[in-house]
Amino acid sequence: MTKPSGIKGPLRIQVVEGGAVVSSFEQIPFSSNKADLEKGIVDKFFLSMNKGLAKSGEKFLLLDPQQNEENDFDFTVTSPDGPAYLELMEIAPLQGPHEHAPAGYRPYDFAQAIFDGIHQKSQRYPKNMIQDLYLLLYVTHWTFSLNEATHRCLKYWCTHTPTVFRAIFSYESLDDEEGEPRWIFPVPPKLLANFDPEQVRDHYCLNLDPRKFKLIQ
Repeated sequence: MTKPSGIKGPLRIQVVEGGAVVSSFEQIPFSSNKADLEKGIVDKFFLSMNKGLAKSGEKFLLLDPQQNEENDFDFTVTSPDGPAYLELMEIAPLQGPHEHAPAGYRPYDFAQAIFDGIHQKSQRYPKNMIQDLYLLLYVTHWTFSLNEATHRCLKYWCTHTPTVFRAIFSYESLDDEEGEPRWIFPVPPKLLANFDPEQVRDHYCLNLDPRKFKLIQ
């Protein structure tokens, strides 16, 4: 099955022969095949999560992701409580191609659209799962990069509105090998202390197109 994806990638800066410094945009080659794209996202998410936790001598709570056939849970994983499931959801609340998405968004509204997707996905499953179910949100297009206000709104709503998911994570690729994994739910209460989504209702986030970055010397 094919799956559309967006444009994302880093700006590479290097010194070439003669000492000149040049830059170039390196697009992450997301697969157009749904299964391959999702496997690539999960593999890099696990790699990045474990690499980050290794600094404090810890390991990610989930292990050994095994991709399932279509019309099943996306992945089976090993959790501290035994076999569990991992579902994926792309952060792309749009109508039409990725490239038509505007560069800016209001974090409150953007987070609300994402949470609505999480809630709708949660309602597809029994409230009392025999095995734990985890959710991984991921981004493939630069316009949908989550800023801190968006993350905080998601953490707040996922904490205060029950879903079927044992835990929820997000992941954004930084290049073809690594990315930024984040915990959405559950999170320590102190991270939400004194936060109210209404505080950021009027905030605005403008993401920049990485293809247009230029090196100024």
